[in-house]
Amino acid sequence: MEGLRLVTGEDLSPLVPCCRCAAAGCPWDRVAGKPICPDCQESLVVGEGPPLIERVEGRVCAICRQTGTLRYLTYPLQSERPIEMDLCGHHLRCLLSRRLDRLAQKQLEQMLRKIGVTVKQVFLLHEAFYDEKGRPLQPVPEPY
Repeated sequence: MEGLRLVTGEDLSPLVPCCRCAAAGCPWDRVAGKPICPDCQESLVVGEGPPLIERVEGRVCAICRQTGTLRYLTYPLQSERPIEMDLCGHHLRCLLSRRLDRLAQKQLEQMLRKIGVTVKQVFLLHEAFYDEKGRPLQPVPEPY
């Protein structure tokens, strides 16, 4: 499936420290191949951390099909293998800040289901931020 896939490979070490604060001990999400802990993701989203500057790849976004994406890798709960998504800058920001619109969220949900992963395994706080129809309940505030 183009844009979203299960990652297979022995080269991936899940316990690499965060590239921003060096926190260790968990398999952090990765953006453009670099591990980033939840605290650093939050500081990035609210504009308190250094900006994310990475070279985009020539792949298409899993959501909007726009060319020019960053790889976003995450470790679903109770799964032996991580998943990786190709996301354009807009949809990566929306995913990290819990601001995916309803159609984008539904599209990712369908793609995840096709590879045998549930939304709850990936979006751990889903019910706190989206209702059952995918409408945002309490998105992260915009940075100033």
